[in-house]
Amino acid sequence: MTMAAVKHQSEQPPERGSRIELAPLPLAERETPPDYPLEALGPVLGEAAERLAYHVQTPRGMAGQSVLAAAALAVQGHVDVARGPHGSGPVSLFCMTVASSGERKSSLDRLALAPIREMEAEKRQQQPEELAKYKAEREAWEMRRDSLVNSAKPKGRQAMSEGEAAYLQETLAAIDAEEPPAPAAPGVTFSEPTAEGIYRHLQHNHPSAGLFSDEGVGFFGGHGMSEEGRGRTVAMVSKLWDGDPITRTRGAAGESGALAGRRLSAHLMLQPVVGAKVLADPLLQGQGFLARFLIVQEPSLVGQRLLKGRDPSQGPHHDPAIARYWSALSELIRAPLALDDNGSITPRLARIEGEAFAAWARLHDAIEVQSSEEGRFRDVRPFASKAAENAARIATVLALVEGHDAPTVAHIERAGRLVAYYLESMAIRTAEARQDTEELQARDLLEWIKAHGGRLDAKDFKRLPSEYRSAKKARPLLAFLVDTGHLQIAGSSPRGLPASWRLAEEV
Repeated sequence: MTMAAVKHQSEQPPERGSRIELAPLPLAERETPPDYPLEALGPVLGEAAERLAYHVQTPRGMAGQSVLAAAALAVQGHVDVARGPHGSGPVSLFCMTVASSGERKSSLDRLALAPIREMEAEKRQQQPEELAKYKAEREAWEMRRDSLVNSAKPKGRQAMSEGEAAYLQETLAAIDAEEPPAPAAPGVTFSEPTAEGIYRHLQHNHPSAGLFSDEGVGFFGGHGMSEEGRGRTVAMVSKLWDGDPITRTRGAAGESGALAGRRLSAHLMLQPVVGAKVLADPLLQGQGFLARFLIVQEPSLVGQRLLKGRDPSQGPHHDPAIARYWSALSELIRAPLALDDNGSITPRLARIEGEAFAAWARLHDAIEVQSSEEGRFRDVRPFASKAAENAARIATVLALVEGHDAPTVAHIERAGRLVAYYLESMAIRTAEARQDTEELQARDLLEWIKAHGGRLDAKDFKRLPSEYRSAKKARPLLAFLVDTGHLQIAGSSPRGLPASWRLAEEV
C-alpha cells in the first residue's frame, strides 16, 4: 500500500460495526541482492579479485568486475567465439560499476589494469625515439617523391606523352604505397572519446582498444555524448560490441571510410547519481546500448575498512594470486595480434561445441523461459536477450586466461553463474524502482529505529542516515509509519507537533 493510499484510508471514519485492525500494515520488502560469485571467475581472475578486494578494501563485486573487464580487453584481439551453429562474434565485454565517491574505484582499477598501464608506459618511453625515426623516414620519402615528380616534368613547352604520364602514375603509386606509417599512440585505452576519436584511434593506433574510466561521468557527460554527438557515439560503440564494421562519413575528400576487424571492451565506473540518470536515459535504453552492459552495484564498505590486524609490509605487489593474474594479463596483452594487409584483426575462432555447447544451450533456454510474461526476467528482457551471448564471451575470456583454446563445460557453467548474478541484480533493482520509493525509505527508517533502541526524538534527526536527517524528509516517513501502525507518537512539542516516536509494540 502506498503512502498516498494509507493517508486516504486514515482520513476515512470506520464503518459502523466494523472491527478495527490494530496489527501494523505490511511495508514493501527489499529483496536481498545476490553476492557476486567470485569463485566463478576461476583460479586466475577469481583469486586475484578476492585478494584485490582484501588489499584495497572494496566490495568483492567491484573487484570481480575490474579484473573481468581487464581480461576481456587483453583477450578480445586474439579470439572470437563461435556459439555452435548459432553465430560467432567478439569476446569483448562492456562492464559498468556503480559506486559512491570514496569507494576506492581508482585504486582498484589501477591495480586491475596494472599490466596494461605498464605496457602503455613503456610505449610512451619509446615514443620520442620512434617519432624521430618516423620523421627521418618521412622526410626521405617526401624528397624521393618530390624528386620523381620534378624529374618527370616536361622541359620547356613540351607536353608529357601518354607513356610518360602512365609511367609517372605507376611509379608514384609504388612510392605512395611505401609511405612510412606514423607510430601508434602509446595508449591502448581511452576514457572520454567522441565517435570520431574512437574511429581515428582504431584506424591509426590500436585495432583492439578499451573504453575505461574510473569516473564514467567524463564519458556520459563529455563531448562525445553531447546532444549533437551522442547518437553517433552510441551507435559506433554498439557496433563495436557486435563486431560490425564502423563507418565515418565526412565532407572532406578522403576522410570517409569504413573499418572492419576492430574490437572494443569497456569498463565505466559511475557514482550512483550519475548511474541512475544513465540507466533511465531513453536513448541509451531504446538503442539497446545499456542492454550490452554487465552492471554491478554492491553495498558500501565505508565504515568497515579498518587497518587493525593487517601486516603493513604485505601489499598487493607481494600477493602470489595477484602476481599470477598480472603475469597472465601481461602475456595476453603483449602477444602480437594477427592482422591482414588493411590492419584489421583476423582472430582465431574459439568454438563452443560438444558438451560445452550442450551446456550453453541449456543456459540459453533457461534464460529464455525466465524472459516470459511469468518469468523472473520479464522486466529486464533487453538485458536477458543478450545474456546468453555475454555468457559465451565470459566463458571464452576465462578459458583463454586459464590457458585453454576454447571454453569447456566448466567455463560455460561458471559464466552462467556470473550472468545469473548480473540478471538477478538487475531484476531486483528494476523491481525496487517500480515500488513506492517512499515506502521503501520508510522501511529503512523503521529498521534504523529498531537498531537504535526503538525510539527516536526530533532533536536526534541529525543522527539519522544522511538521506533522512532533515525534518522535511524524516517527518512524512515517520507519519507514514504511525499511520501504518509501526510507530506511535510518544511526545509532542509545545506547538503540538510530534517530537518523539517509539515502536508500537512498546506501548
